[in-house]
Amino acid sequence: MRQPARIGSLRRFGSRHERTRPHLWLALVLGLAGFLVVVAIFSARTERHNAEPRRARLISLIQNRRGTVDELDGEVRGLRRRVDQAQASSSRLDANQRQQAQQTSDLSALAGTKALAGPGLVVQLSDSIRQPATPQEAGAFRIHDADIQLVVNDLFAAGAEAVSVNGNRLVATSAIRAAGATIVVNFRPLNTPYEVHAIGARLEDFNKSEIAKRFGRWEDLYGLGFKVGRRSKVEVPAFTGRVDVGVATPGGTS
Repeated sequence: MRQPARIGSLRRFGSRHERTRPHLWLALVLGLAGFLVVVAIFSARTERHNAEPRRARLISLIQNRRGTVDELDGEVRGLRRRVDQAQASSSRLDANQRQQAQQTSDLSALAGTKALAGPGLVVQLSDSIRQPATPQEAGAFRIHDADIQLVVNDLFAAGAEAVSVNGNRLVATSAIRAAGATIVVNFRPLNTPYEVHAIGARLEDFNKSEIAKRFGRWEDLYGLGFKVGRRSKVEVPAFTGRVDVGVATPGGTS
């Protein structure tokens, strides 16, 4: 009769042990989860700490390269001015040389390798300062490469003889593109605001263009910056890139 009492006692002990086991598992799981969270936070902080020096070096490299490019542009413009001066001085020798110098000057103006100045228009474009309601609408509040391309096309249609965007002369081989959220002209990144200079463009004709009407609506709807002004003197710098001719050949005279 005493043996069943022992068995009952063992069963009662076993039931208490089984009731404590889930609490041990829960503690282990919570401890493991906490350890993983700590490891993840430590790893993220380490990655950010290691990335900061690389980011600083990259920014410094970009700024240095941009400064070097600007210096080279200045040298190219200076050399081209010296060439123009040499051609002008040599053209005083005889009428034939004067004619050749004038032809060279005209071709340089057409090719974009000569700085020009004259009356024209200045179009200013800028991103909106408003905040979009959703991330999907963010694109409507920024100036895009296609917007600048349409403005440039309609300025030429309005009589522009020379056009530049943020100091970059546009020639026949120029490209206005987007690299991510950055607009690139002649393979050079631009920053907002964007200023388009157009020598010879007529204000009345440009204001009638479709892109001018669109920007009038976008200015109200999204707050995009859009200003057009006529100036008595608009300056357009010379193109400093390479002007390659791969298909065209000199035409014959008849």
